Amino acid sequence: MDRKTLIFLHIPKTAGTTLNRIIEWQYSPFEIFTMDPYRIRATPERLKRLPERRRRRLRVVRGHMFYAVHECLPQAATYFTMLRDPVARVLSAYYFILRRPLNPLHRKVKKERLKVEDCLRLFPQRHNLQCRLIAGVKDTAIADERLLDMAKQNLLTSFSVVGISERFEESLMLMAKTFDWEIPLYKNCKVSKARPQIDPSTVEMIRDHNGLDVELYEFAKGLFEESLQKKDAEVREGLAALRALPTPGAVEGFWQSTLGAGRFLVNKIASAV
Repeated sequence: MDRKTLIFLHIPKTAGTTLNRIIEWQYSPFEIFTMDPYRIRATPERLKRLPERRRRRLRVVRGHMFYAVHECLPQAATYFTMLRDPVARVLSAYYFILRRPLNPLHRKVKKERLKVEDCLRLFPQRHNLQCRLIAGVKDTAIADERLLDMAKQNLLTSFSVVGISERFEESLMLMAKTFDWEIPLYKNCKVSKARPQIDPSTVEMIRDHNGLDVELYEFAKGLFEESLQKKDAEVREGLAALRALPTPGAVEGFWQSTLGAGRFLVNKIASAV
């Protein structure tokens, strides 16, 4: 494809951490701009304030963001993202909050012993998050079919690859073939631990509160299948080569994770200057 700046719209809890490590193997730290995960509304302004010459050098802009970050760049750009089953994503986000003391919601959730159902009632701004980020709509008052239509339209017109978390390897290979990446030996950076069985009524409640995300996820799966069919032979060949690689052992895994952590730190510094 024509060289455009890539914008990785990282939806929280959609296998983006592993994908970010792979991105770091493709580009120089000074070619990557990383959004601040706790200031997703403010960071685009910081990007916009960078000198034009610095922005033109960027090969990748990545992180949790609302669609429209391309408007901060003077050059052409294209998006890619990963979507996840909305129920699995919401549950993963809930347990992530419980594990992370620095998360803005951690103290409240832990102190008040909030359950998933409580969070669904108390934090409506987190409903249909996948739809909201891809549509680029920050106004929580907009939560109807308009939001879904905007998200679908953006996926159709502005995204070169729409991946699916549950089919991570195929999604990764589709990105590799589209963006001419080399896939290094890697391990999944975040493997979820065993969790309590979720009551069916809770699952239904999550779906009810994230109905637009459910529809968008089904739409995205259709786009994903269409893209796979167009690059079927390339993707299958790449997957065969990827699966033939040895699984990283303890030493290799430590080396990869240490080197990856170093790259991550350098990228954060590069994005701050």
